[in-house]
Amino acid sequence: MTRLFRRFMGTIVALILLSPVLHIPFPGTAFADEPARISPERLERWREMPPEERARIRERYRRWKELPPEKRERILERHRRWRELPEEQRRYLKERRELLKDAGPEDRVVVRKFFARMRSLPPEARSAERQKILEWRSLPPGEREEAMRSWTFYRGLSDRERGALGWFLFARPGERPPRE
Repeated sequence: MTRLFRRFMGTIVALILLSPVLHIPFPGTAFADEPARISPERLERWREMPPEERARIRERYRRWKELPPEKRERILERHRRWRELPEEQRRYLKERRELLKDAGPEDRVVVRKFFARMRSLPPEARSAERQKILEWRSLPPGEREEAMRSWTFYRGLSDRERGALGWFLFARPGERPPRE
């Protein structure tokens, strides 16, 4: 997901930067046949970019335009939902992505298993699980472990997997995975 989100954000930046240069009108504008108006700052920023950076942005824009419309819609919808999340939740999720970068392959397997489980739940149950995890975050580690044992999914994991999942869900940014 991280790679897809970064690619999406890069595409959005490319769209923003390239639209004035390529004179691509924005849908729904009153004068769709006129080129889009741009700020002098954006134009200057584009002109100051190294040619390699402009080429990279053009390539991302080309790839974005080649995506099937339904895939673009899904990406835009995911981005819209992301923007609607409270800042605290976005920060938490960004921290989890950073932690996952440092995780080993075995830890990533556990995290994927966790997310697959969450996706398989109906929305109400998923929301309840998220709420439990939020509550567990405020508990001291010993109480947290005890509370998590009431979670069926957690009980089905091995001790190593439990450690990896606990690390992923509750570690502070920059904290190393359990075995390191």
